[in-house]
Amino acid sequence: MTPPEERILGMVHERLLSSYVEPKDPEWLMHRAVEGMLDGLDDPYTYFVGPEDLQRLDEDSTGKLIGIGVILDGSTGIVRYPHPDGPAELAGIAPGDRFLSVDGLDVTQMTTDQIVQAIKGPRGTATRLGLERQNGTLYETEVVRQPVQRTTVGRVELLDRDAGIGHIHIRSFARTTPAELDQALDQLYSTELRGLVLDLRFNTGGLLDAAVNIASRFLKGGPVCSLQVRDGDDLVRVADAKLSRAADIPLVVLLNRRSASGSEVLAGALRDRGAAILVGEQSYGKGVYQQVHRYRTGNFALKFTAGYYLTPSGRILEGNTDHSRGGGLLPDLPVAVNLEQSGEIQGWLGYDFPPAKYREQVFNLFPRVAELKAPADPVLNTALKHLQKVIQA
Repeated sequence: MTPPEERILGMVHERLLSSYVEPKDPEWLMHRAVEGMLDGLDDPYTYFVGPEDLQRLDEDSTGKLIGIGVILDGSTGIVRYPHPDGPAELAGIAPGDRFLSVDGLDVTQMTTDQIVQAIKGPRGTATRLGLERQNGTLYETEVVRQPVQRTTVGRVELLDRDAGIGHIHIRSFARTTPAELDQALDQLYSTELRGLVLDLRFNTGGLLDAAVNIASRFLKGGPVCSLQVRDGDDLVRVADAKLSRAADIPLVVLLNRRSASGSEVLAGALRDRGAAILVGEQSYGKGVYQQVHRYRTGNFALKFTAGYYLTPSGRILEGNTDHSRGGGLLPDLPVAVNLEQSGEIQGWLGYDFPPAKYREQVFNLFPRVAELKAPADPVLNTALKHLQKVIQA
């Protein structure tokens, strides 16, 4: 039997559709009703995902963007490089090409973000692009939009070759992240890795499964986190001991005020289990477990709070819905970073260097790209000095 509340909502929807002074689209009206219910919860982590944002929701979870696979240079609308083997490269788009039109629309006066939005579209659909080569040659090409891999593991480097100290920055947690991390570890282990800085700054989270799988690389089984849910026992997520591969090396995890959700789950687990120390700033304090329910017939989705994350020691990470908890993780070695430094570090960590096949060409076309240098980073320096002492001890 249908509950009275549902019957009333249905009657209100029907009455407005039939009698409101201006005709309204039934789906639009239903979406507004759902939004109203969610707004009434007064929860910053619970929200409505409308038709225009469903693709982004899928991209965030899969780590793949639907597009043509091209990186534009700043605000110029000029191609810095196409993704190797991506749709744009296969269609003949090359470094230095400038976008002139998208499906007949003049984009020469548009910003880079506006051009990107014009190019976006559903998977499998084609877009007709007009471009200009460096030598002035005009051409058109048709590109079919396809999933393009987005890199969730960014900077991978040796900070101290003699000591064998590596640095890996994880930007977010998607389905592809564990495999990307394995590739990064393979790269560093080939140089006799003896200590690691795992950088989770500016990582606002993503898929819990990916964060748990990442933890498995640095633990030998055991608990990673618990989910405190409504009307039930806590659900314990454990590390897969078979995935352990870096549990015996000294580990430092970097955090800042933008490290949230999955980053806090991972960092909290590694510290509670004695696998790492934390360096940097207090983390954001987003410790909620969210579920996504997609209503395909209604063309929308709900993303809502379904529980709280607890670290292995029982600490609740959430601190924004209930300020009495405090929330977040305090670093073992606190290091303050001013706003200007933080912006420079974020830009550096978020920058993708050109792939090897295009690197020389890109550096010639865009000399400032070749001149980019790492900014001063007191947090990373503190982590490096700590690991140097540990390894030398």
